[in-house]
Amino acid sequence: MTTGRPPTPTERKRRTGNPGKRALPDAADSPALPALALDAPDHLGAAGRAAWMLLAAECSWLAHTDRVSVVLLCEKLDRRAAWIAQLADADEVLLTDKGYAYPNPLVGMLSTLETEIVKLLSLLGLTPADRTRIGLGEVRRASKLAELLADRHRQTDYSP
Repeated sequence: MTTGRPPTPTERKRRTGNPGKRALPDAADSPALPALALDAPDHLGAAGRAAWMLLAAECSWLAHTDRVSVVLLCEKLDRRAAWIAQLADADEVLLTDKGYAYPNPLVGMLSTLETEIVKLLSLLGLTPADRTRIGLGEVRRASKLAELLADRHRQTDYSP
């Protein structure tokens, strides 16, 4: 585990003008990695397949080399969906034959699984903080002016 402040991504240094003035690696020297394929692995369930399709279509920074991590994430999302369905049909608190209450083991297992899912999301840059850390674009609300211009453009667009 590393400590301290994470290094600033090279992409962000290029955009901000490299305030440290250290030589940056040549962008042409960075290998181009193939994108994550749109075809999801066959063994994924509905939740995992939906997550795969969303990630492959929307997360342009994910490469084919991230496939193992994305598969793990999708499998965990499938497992989470199955356990939530099981919990819907069961009680969160169970009773022993003598009447003592104890938590349903699925509740603890689900909590652990969700912690693992968050770690994978973070590793893949899928949380707002991690997108900022790796230098990806910020999500911003459109300004009122931008909304008005977009409405005007839609009103005057007569294309079939």
